[in-house]
Amino acid sequence: MNALPSEVAEARLKRERDFHNARFEHDDRDAQLKYYDAIGDCFGDYGARVNELAVGADILEYGCAYGGNTLRLAETARTATGIDISDVAIEQGRLQARERGLANVHLEAMNAEAMTFPDASFDLVFGSGILHHLDIDKAYAEIARVLRPGGRAVFVEPLGLNPAIELYRRLTPSARTPDEHPLMRQDFRRFSAAFGTTSCRFYGLSTLAVVPFRRSAAKAPLFNVTRALDRGLFALPGLKWLAWYSLMEGVAAA
Repeated sequence: MNALPSEVAEARLKRERDFHNARFEHDDRDAQLKYYDAIGDCFGDYGARVNELAVGADILEYGCAYGGNTLRLAETARTATGIDISDVAIEQGRLQARERGLANVHLEAMNAEAMTFPDASFDLVFGSGILHHLDIDKAYAEIARVLRPGGRAVFVEPLGLNPAIELYRRLTPSARTPDEHPLMRQDFRRFSAAFGTTSCRFYGLSTLAVVPFRRSAAKAPLFNVTRALDRGLFALPGLKWLAWYSLMEGVAAA
């Protein structure tokens, strides 16, 4: 007998929860982390945008892990909420919040595809590498639902269209969950459909070639050259889809 859709979804969520609970208890991703040097600009731009939008706002970190960004932004936000599927990570984050006396922080273990928050609860929803673990339509709908009119959704997410990157993913299956799905073109179209206004910036193509030099004196000049090259390449039709990551921003409809 075939499983019901709800049973399939619950099984997927359980796999994600188990994977991330194990990851947060014993994080051993060092072999992959070196590649993130190639998209340092992406995370720098993401952090700056989130910092700017969080001031005086009610914010939600979507897929907060230990809540590091939630706790950091609590100093300038009105309220800082974080959710994650991993109850292990949430408990560690709550402990840190209590130790730091952050009364405006709320961390919850929650299904990001069916959040329990009322409509129009937040001015900003943000996350890093979370959407591609989810049912994308449910995620976009939930984010749009909990945002106030004019509120912002800001995310950094990997793409799944570069053949070389996809080959690396196939060769390192233990580094990711079996259900995750780096974003495709249709996922960006759905993002545009879910929000009134959207913008996307792309990162990580020729900069990936500099990773082997990340500990040498050549790193800085090589990254400067390849960053400039990537900007030119992404301006050409179609080449932006070969990027590794995108910084996505949407504005909730009024």
